[in-house]
Amino acid sequence: MPTRYDDYDDLATQACERVLVTLLRGLGPWKHCVYLVGGLTPRYLVPNPPAGVRPHAGTRDVDLVVDLPLLVEVEAYRTLERNFRDLDLRRATNEDGSRPSWRWERRTDAHTLVVVELLSDDPGGTVRRAAALPDQRRVSAMHIPHVSIIRDLHDVVEIQAELLDGRGVVRERIRHADIVSFVCLKALAFDDRLEDKDAYDLLYCIENGPGGVAAAVQAFHDAIRRTSHGGIIRSALGILRQRFATDPNTDGYRKDGPVAVAAFEHDDLPDPDLRILRRRIVSTVIQRLLDGIHDRNRH
Repeated sequence: MPTRYDDYDDLATQACERVLVTLLRGLGPWKHCVYLVGGLTPRYLVPNPPAGVRPHAGTRDVDLVVDLPLLVEVEAYRTLERNFRDLDLRRATNEDGSRPSWRWERRTDAHTLVVVELLSDDPGGTVRRAAALPDQRRVSAMHIPHVSIIRDLHDVVEIQAELLDGRGVVRERIRHADIVSFVCLKALAFDDRLEDKDAYDLLYCIENGPGGVAAAVQAFHDAIRRTSHGGIIRSALGILRQRFATDPNTDGYRKDGPVAVAAFEHDDLPDPDLRILRRRIVSTVIQRLLDGIHDRNRH
């Protein structure tokens, strides 16, 4: 399993994009029920990194939030399952040997294995759990608390990609998490499982997205004011404060968030002072975000 920046490559990320586009191409009228989250999203949130900034690390997974109708309505479900079959997606095997019905994989070439994970919200739920698999159905979703915020907080981008298996080049509209829902869900994930890449992903998009930190502040301010998701947004911001920002007892750069980002980006830095400098910058970026949102919401 990749754990550091250099473990990823753009070919795998491109393969993920092709899998996503091929899947959406066959969903017909139900493609509006699918939203992209996870490590492929920064490709669209940060389409043009600032000069001197490395491209986003990329991903080997396609994480999709699916609305309930796609899993419940008979015709919609049949379309989804047929697409999985046509794509030759097979259940992925977890480290414990289990093969969950929400996690699938496809080898796009001899060197690249793409994993597709289906996620859905669990109203009132507070823990991750696999959804029940009704009747004779083969495909389900992992319940993740609060992922439904993406329905109100998403962007749409049109991309061009080559379909798998030589089926030609197409253009597809991708509904993906916007900066607010992406950062919130990544903060919740980092708090839950302490994976370095979650911290890196959210920091990369805040720091390098169009308009930088100021644009992210404005987006959070608008989302808190104009949507019904203020509670979960504030909870996610609280996690960022706890994991990244300075408090009366601890300097922010010493906390696990900045440490995780620096470790993911520069695991082999020979000079520890350079890594500490990066951790200080990471903490400052998050502090600017939090202070900016606080100041905007006072007015």
